[in-house]
Amino acid sequence: MRNFTLVCAFVFLTTQILFAQNYPPDPELGACYIRCPKELSEQKVTQIIRPAYKEYKILPAVYKSVEEQFVVKPASKRFEYVQAVYKEVIDTILVEEAISKITVVPIKIIDTFDVLEVQPAYAQFESRPALANCKEKVPGDCDVICYVQHEAVTKEIPVQKIVADPKIQRQTQKGKFKTIKRKEVVTAATVREIEIPAEYITIQKRVLVKDETLDSVDVGALTRQESVFVRDETDAGKESNSDWRKIDCKLLEYNALPIYYDFNSDVLDVSAKRIVDANLFNLMITKPYVRVEINSHTDARASDDFNLDLSKRRAKAVVDYLVSKGIKRSRLEYNGLGETQPVNHCTNGIECTEEEHAKNRFTEFRVLPK
Repeated sequence: MRNFTLVCAFVFLTTQILFAQNYPPDPELGACYIRCPKELSEQKVTQIIRPAYKEYKILPAVYKSVEEQFVVKPASKRFEYVQAVYKEVIDTILVEEAISKITVVPIKIIDTFDVLEVQPAYAQFESRPALANCKEKVPGDCDVICYVQHEAVTKEIPVQKIVADPKIQRQTQKGKFKTIKRKEVVTAATVREIEIPAEYITIQKRVLVKDETLDSVDVGALTRQESVFVRDETDAGKESNSDWRKIDCKLLEYNALPIYYDFNSDVLDVSAKRIVDANLFNLMITKPYVRVEINSHTDARASDDFNLDLSKRRAKAVVDYLVSKGIKRSRLEYNGLGETQPVNHCTNGIECTEEEHAKNRFTEFRVLPK
């Protein structure tokens, strides 16, 4: 009975400690858990990239053509013995009436950028390597966490802005005139009157029916939908912005991807992509909350610096392939370890077969604990 009481007390104290440490409730014996950041929610915002404005159009003046006769030599009399004496005069005739000329100075628009905050600043607890040589038996007593501030993420959005509105200018233009010559009688003929008929000239005139007018059209604003990520306000005030998720303990250890690259190559062939799909892509699709670390290795041939760079390119090739299939880059980390961790005796200066060297050209992955 006493032993049973001691066991119950131990279980009660262990449970209280787990809840005080904000560990997973009701953990299973032998199970592994990872702390996963809570997802930001995506929202759509409408961004104006060019404001609305008015576009003006000038409607031309309307004329009609008419004919009008003008006397260029009036009727007179000619006498048989004394002819009439004339003088020549010049008259100015209006042949086109004046109008008000309209000029539109067009709108001026410049291309610029607006800064849009696509992800707010936030702070969260992040785990660090546990204290070395810690001998505490209760999980979490050796954990180290830091409260880290992350800056807001901004994005420049190309927009158009009006720097000068359209202007309208009116200017009165002069009418058009035409000069004609005619004769006037200075001295009338005497003695016998002879009737001399008048002489006429026909002039084509353009008569204004409708003056120039101005018409306007409303040009609507141009907008574009942008995605921004915001933290769920319902989580405000909670102690943690992360959740515990159960995970296969084997995934927390390094798991080899059976990809064997060609010598000095970082190219993923069709076979390698199938391996990545089966081992990594399906995992990250079915468990969208996990983050993965990818490490790549090389054989000992070539220089240390070259092999380090080559291994980084091989690991990045896997990351780029997963991103091309829709996995967020923020869920992936990669490292190149060069020839520093061979799986056999084939190090610098050791003669090995091609098959033995090939075993050191591999990539491995593990699920990150947070």
